[in-house]
Amino acid sequence: MSGATNWGLWGAEDERGALNRLTSAATLRGLATVQSGEVMSLAIPLRSGKGPIASGRQPMQHFMSRDGGDYAAGLEEPGFGFSDDYVVMATHGTTHIDALAHIFRDRQMWNGFSADNVTSRGARRCGIDKVGPIVTRAILADFGPPDGPSLSDDYAITPEELAAAVARSGVSPEPGDALLIRTGWYARWCEGKATERQWAGLHPSCAEWIDEQGFVLVAADNIAVEQGPSLDPKEAAPLHVALIRNRGIYLAELFNLEQLAKLERRSFLLMLAPLPIQGGVGSPVNPVIVL
Repeated sequence: MSGATNWGLWGAEDERGALNRLTSAATLRGLATVQSGEVMSLAIPLRSGKGPIASGRQPMQHFMSRDGGDYAAGLEEPGFGFSDDYVVMATHGTTHIDALAHIFRDRQMWNGFSADNVTSRGARRCGIDKVGPIVTRAILADFGPPDGPSLSDDYAITPEELAAAVARSGVSPEPGDALLIRTGWYARWCEGKATERQWAGLHPSCAEWIDEQGFVLVAADNIAVEQGPSLDPKEAAPLHVALIRNRGIYLAELFNLEQLAKLERRSFLLMLAPLPIQGGVGSPVNPVIVL
């Protein structure tokens, strides 16, 4: 069973999914939350060979192609010197957003497009280049201490618990909003108390409630937004299927929400933009909150 879908809701050729809910009114609602103008990044540090990453992906590599040692060894430039560097990384290997082309089931992705549209040259449909900048209101649902108990890494947050956490924020979701989920997993990982083998997150049954609220994006401080690994051996990533493939709702992972959680507020202006990688199925992002 593929479950309920929003296929065709925004037209048979649509490749942006729930981002169709992100109207100028939704962006202005986000801008209306700004009070102090203080800016905060939610990205985790990019460090060569380090950082949390899902199994099967290689850590980022950062290396210098030109540095001060070249000049110490006698390299001469006409009136100036410079340094230069390269980064090699998985597009899903740090704080990132998934494209709608990221997930298939029964050889179909969002809006019923065939998985054959994703080839060794990239995604012809629903790629990350179709996303563009996202500027909207974000609501924080906090499940980490002190707002909530310290979740065990095998914990799956139910729809009822998710709705209650959003209600505690004092903010009523509206179409076009983004949802931020703090489980506390990233903080535990930084302390050496958690691993990439298991993490708390949303139960797949949360998909219907998320869609009903009109969210365009769900981001979390863990590996996959949903609890993992899946307890069902036949369903490796059921929430990814239910949200990305079936409903066109974007997922973003590995956000650092610790500083944000210390604030008294629970709604903010969120700005993020994926790299316009032609045919890419995901992109690193530097999510920015404006307070």
